Amino acid sequence: MILAVATSLTPVVVVTGSAWLMPSIQRPDLPFGVRVPADRVGDDAIVEANRTFRHRMLVSGLLVLLASVVLSSVFDGGSPAVAVPVGIAPILPLVLAVVVFYLRARAAILRAKAEQRWYDNVRQRVTVDTSLRTTPERFPWVWTLLSVAVVIATLVAGIAMYPSMPARVPWHSNGTTVEEWRDKSPWVVGMPVVLEALLTVLIIGLLVWSFRSRADLEPSAPKRSAQQHRMFLRRIGRALLVLIACANAGILLGMISMWQGQTPQGWTVLGLVLLPLIGTAYVVVVSVRSGQGGTRIATADGAEPERPGTAHTDDDRYWRLAGTLYVNRDDPAILVQKRVGIGWTFNLGNPMSVAVAVVAVAGTVAVTLLATVSG
Repeated sequence: MILAVATSLTPVVVVTGSAWLMPSIQRPDLPFGVRVPADRVGDDAIVEANRTFRHRMLVSGLLVLLASVVLSSVFDGGSPAVAVPVGIAPILPLVLAVVVFYLRARAAILRAKAEQRWYDNVRQRVTVDTSLRTTPERFPWVWTLLSVAVVIATLVAGIAMYPSMPARVPWHSNGTTVEEWRDKSPWVVGMPVVLEALLTVLIIGLLVWSFRSRADLEPSAPKRSAQQHRMFLRRIGRALLVLIACANAGILLGMISMWQGQTPQGWTVLGLVLLPLIGTAYVVVVSVRSGQGGTRIATADGAEPERPGTAHTDDDRYWRLAGTLYVNRDDPAILVQKRVGIGWTFNLGNPMSVAVAVVAVAGTVAVTLLATVSG
């Protein structure tokens, strides 16, 4: 009962918390994906949009949380196989609420930007720091050893336990009972290693490419924002590598029962959920402390603008679907920093970027399918 309720509440907490924290993570000059001049980041319209969005998300999250607890309790029946899906069901209206509240906050800022003509008499510039190309930030390869070590440990454990494994091993479970069994074979037993390896290669590959992506520097403070960008790469790079290691460790823990031919134990299921959550929590903490692109990181140069009256070019027209998709055929960049959330996204106006995105999506689908068929 407790495990079922905890499992069903996790997505609600994650969605609500992520949405509530979003205004703290996004760039100050990109509230809800809208480009604004640096001297307007504290405008009353933006402050009110942030406050209203957070208030609505908090209320909605608490209501959905209550609904999940009630549904999980009523439909428990002693089986998480019934309670968990029912408890997770309210997450759908919660996700819809996030979208609606986001669009309303975005519309309010766009309206204020147009009515008050925020870009009138503002010098629009695009700033580039050539040192980011000539002496790019070094990728933290040492931190990749965490996830690689877990992959190797899974492989070694599988090989060591293979002779003593039963003739048939669990292949799919609902969290408490095994729903499908398979004859023991190197492919069946080795599936976790394949899954971990694919996940590790995919994320590290995209992260390495991200380190070479174009920095979104603030023209009013180019020197400070370049320093923040470098620090952001170091911090978020390490955090994402820790997340991969935690996800791999969760997979390894979940395979112990399978290799022993046993029904999944409560601690195994809890570990599968808890370890990735620990990694995710670490990424969230780093993201909030750093901000997208490192905008929340304090530097020796202070917070004063180096070029007052200068702002980033108003490039809203290149961002489609409420600021979530970047489409610019004149931009050779493959990866650019997101406007919503943390990290990077693809330039869908660049054919090479589209090709890389297709490969990345295909890899993600492959990992998801492998995780599904081996779960």
